[in-house]
Order: sequence, then C-alpha cells, then structure tokens
Amino acid sequence: MNQTTKKILVVEDDKRVTAALAIRLESAGYEVLTAPNGFEGLKLALGERPDLLLMDIWMPAGIGFSVAQRLQDLGLTGIPIIFITGSKLAGLHDTARKLGATAFFEKPYDPEQLLAAISQALESRTATAGKS
Repeated sequence: MNQTTKKILVVEDDKRVTAALAIRLESAGYEVLTAPNGFEGLKLALGERPDLLLMDIWMPAGIGFSVAQRLQDLGLTGIPIIFITGSKLAGLHDTARKLGATAFFEKPYDPEQLLAAISQALESRTATAGKS
C-alpha cells in the first residue's frame, strides 16, 4: 500500500493544539501543513490543494466557517473539511454541516475518533474521485 502521502492542512490559532495535531497526524503517516489563522489557511489551501482541511472555527483573520465558504466560492468543493472547536455555542454543528463539513469535533476530542474521521473522509474522497 504505497500510496502517495495525503496532505492535511491544519488551520488553528492555538500553537499547542497545532503542535499536538501535527505530531499525531505525522505519526499516522500524513504530510501536515499548518496555518495560524483563516487568511493564511485560505492562501495555503489555494496554493497547496491539501487532501483534507482540519480547521478551528474561532480564529483571528477569518473564522473557519468563512474560510470554508470562500473555498466553496472559489470552486474548491472537493476538499473534505473537519471542524474542531472549543466553543459550546448552539448552532455551530448545524452551520458546519450546511457548509459541507465531513465531521465536527468539540475540544477536548478523542484523538482516535478524529483519526478515524480523517481516514474515512480521505477514503470517501478517493472513492468519489475514482468514479468521476
């Protein structure tokens, strides 16, 4: 199973969360790109075309939902997005789903469940791409 390494873009303003996610994802065999805010995340997503976006919702310079909406507006609809948030605000899960999010996690989250959701999203993207 020597597939090309999947590229995951982590868009998260908390450096500790970013570092923990990067270590976990790299140890699972993924290539990891990181962006500290929504604006940088959007630029990286457009330039690098990652296989999946793992994105916080509340960040400086572009909340996660606006980044997802902007990617859709620019035609990048095939990139699965998983949102992670520390917020318990009502309606966030519904908004994420309306924007086409593959999964939604509240901090603290179960790392194994997150990895499973990432794997499932990437497999389903590969299966969809193969049918087109």
